[in-house]
Amino acid sequence: MPNYAIVENGLVINTVAAEPDYAAQQGWVKFDGEVGIGWGYADGKFVDTRVIPPPVDAPPAPTKEELLAQLQAIQAQIQAL
Repeated sequence: MPNYAIVENGLVINTVAAEPDYAAQQGWVKFDGEVGIGWGYADGKFVDTRVIPPPVDAPPAPTKEELLAQLQAIQAQIQAL
């Protein structure tokens, strides 16, 4: 069964597998390959217009000195109990 994109205002809002006759009645657009929700459709072509956020760097690992300071603070809290 072929794949179709449901397009509204130049934007793919869903993809479905359907019989050609039914898809034509609905006005769905046939595609081969990769197309997904959020893609654009104009002039008979699909374009991936989704914004992919850049990778986020992990915060730097604490230094030995920072860990020792945290340990000392926790030990002081335990002693206070």
